[in-house]
Amino acid sequence: MVTKVQPMNKLSSLGELLQRIGSQPDSNIWMVLIVEFDDRQATIEDLQDTVDIFKCETITIYGKSGARALVKQINEASQKYFLLGELETWDDNEWKIFDALRSQLDHNTKGGLIVLSEQSAYLMVNNAPNFFSWVSSRIYYLDKDAEILTVEECDERIDALQEYLGKTNEEVITLAENRQLPTDPEYAEWLILLNRGDLLERQK
Repeated sequence: MVTKVQPMNKLSSLGELLQRIGSQPDSNIWMVLIVEFDDRQATIEDLQDTVDIFKCETITIYGKSGARALVKQINEASQKYFLLGELETWDDNEWKIFDALRSQLDHNTKGGLIVLSEQSAYLMVNNAPNFFSWVSSRIYYLDKDAEILTVEECDERIDALQEYLGKTNEEVITLAENRQLPTDPEYAEWLILLNRGDLLERQK
């Protein structure tokens, strides 16, 4: 019997995902993000640009060489948080190998995020049951259609951020320009809502 991934945790934006990553304790916590097949690389690039600012030093590792090579790279890396992608070439056997090596994902790290297409997520569920049971409550779907907010929705979210964080748009932009932006992931979302995502690069 084939087990399918149930769309329990739907995200409306990458900003929402950043908030979840930023709120995690500094321990070996892994998450899975399911996106449209054609959006995998762009999603990883967007996340690489922001996660290492608001979490810790991050490295992107691709799985084209198989599960053993991927886990070996994780074990040898100096970074503490991992973005994993390009696992679409993995067949049933590679996922079974990954499942058998799951205990090696914890070597004093802060965990990571695996970006998958829905088809690869099905393979993970059915061939890596132990890893799936570990991350099942932290599997998220990015609702691409919901990520485009109306002007009114953007304004409402910015107003909420201003009230919650006690700052104005101008103050947040000035902090970013001076490389003094706090590491809370809400600030990254705020800059993106202001169409000033370019300032995130200055925080590195």
